[in-house]
Formats: sequence, structure tokens, C-alpha cells
Amino acid sequence: MTDNRILACMSNAMKELGLHYAFMEWEGKPVYPYFIGEYQEIEPSTEDGMQETSFVLTGFSRRTWRKLEQAKETIRAYFHPAVGKVITEHGSAVAIFYAGSLGNLPTGDPELKKLQINLTIKEWRA
Repeated sequence: MTDNRILACMSNAMKELGLHYAFMEWEGKPVYPYFIGEYQEIEPSTEDGMQETSFVLTGFSRRTWRKLEQAKETIRAYFHPAVGKVITEHGSAVAIFYAGSLGNLPTGDPELKKLQINLTIKEWRA
């Protein structure tokens, strides 16, 4: 499920949205706001060949929450909770849905703001 196609899809989506993004860790000097992506695969519960993954985007910003909240709304609109973003390619289909967020996560730095955005990725392969 988390093969390079899915990771490339997330990277391309964040680039298309104009958001700074890295998978698993940010390298170099941070450009705020920025997001780190990570995933957790979910054990299949159906027999239709669907694989599901929970993808977490953790956003960081300095000073105010406004930039993070704006980015969250941009991500929510792109990966709409009901419609999602569907990508088809070479006999497979991927649907990515906005699944909620969690704000005001502790960072230990009063100026550093942290927000978690949850996405659900469903993939069907031929």
C-alpha cells in the first residue's frame, strides 16, 4: 500500500497545493508552515482486494495558528471528506479522503505550533 506510487501521490498533491512537505522527517532549515507525512497500514477487513492506510500529516508553524488553519482548509478541500481525491493508473485505483484533524499539540516551544491532519487512503489493485 505504501509503495512509491502512494508516496509520490502525496508528495505531488502537497506540491500542487503549494505546501512545504517531506516524508518522515524534514531535512534542512524549516520553511513555515511545513508538513511531515507518515503512515500506518490497516489490516484488511474485506475480501474485495482493498488495502487501507491511515496517513498523518503533521504541520508546524511559528507564531500564529492562522497559516496552519489555512493549510488545513486547503488540504480538506483537496481531499474532500465525502468525495476524496481519486487517482487511477495501470489497473489500480487510489482514493484519498480527509478524515479529521487534531490541533494544539504540545511542542515544548511556546512559539512553535503543531497540528495533525488525518487522511484515509484506500487502494484497489488489479
